Amino acid sequence: MRVIRDVLVEAVFAGALTSLVLGYGLVGVVLLALGAIMLSLALRGHRYMTFGASRKLSTINL
Repeated sequence: MRVIRDVLVEAVFAGALTSLVLGYGLVGVVLLALGAIMLSLALRGHRYMTFGASRKLSTINL
């Protein structure tokens, strides 16, 4: 599930940069804001960005 989340966030940022380069400034700014929100949610482990994972994923098992 992490791969899907990471690819989705990267695709949003790629779309934003492409829009900005091609001259669609408003679309690029909106996509940049959306990508920033998605990235912050993913880094905090928010449930909307885990795509159905039952618990917060961690590399350390206590």
